[in-house]
Amino acid sequence: MDAMRPFPVMLTLACLALPAATAVAAPPVEPERGVYRFGGTYDYSFTDTAEACQALCTADEACVAWSFVKSNSAGNSRCELKDAAGTAQRNPFASSGMSAAQAKELVTRSVPTISDIEETSGEELAGGLLPSPPIQAPHY
Repeated sequence: MDAMRPFPVMLTLACLALPAATAVAAPPVEPERGVYRFGGTYDYSFTDTAEACQALCTADEACVAWSFVKSNSAGNSRCELKDAAGTAQRNPFASSGMSAAQAKELVTRSVPTISDIEETSGEELAGGLLPSPPIQAPHY
């Protein structure tokens, strides 16, 4: 009967180790290049890189997402910390991402991503001169 005693102990240890063995590591949080997230901005600062902006978000418990907008002027690139993921829009001067602390929640909740953004036809972005409004004679 003493020979059977190690079995329950080993079984208990195996069960305790099971959650650690099956835990899924959070996916790496890579910046979304060319994406700006609207809404939820609660703080901003000026940083030189998207990675520096991401580090600010990671260090702030309230930060859920961030957006970095590159400026042509030195020292004017803007880092926005957000308390919500917001709506994603394509912007060639921006990078956005989720905080590392929020990465685990991405698996369980729906967050808009770059693939959710509708493509915009080139005609809408072509620009050009707009027709002038008709000139009306003054009424006397």
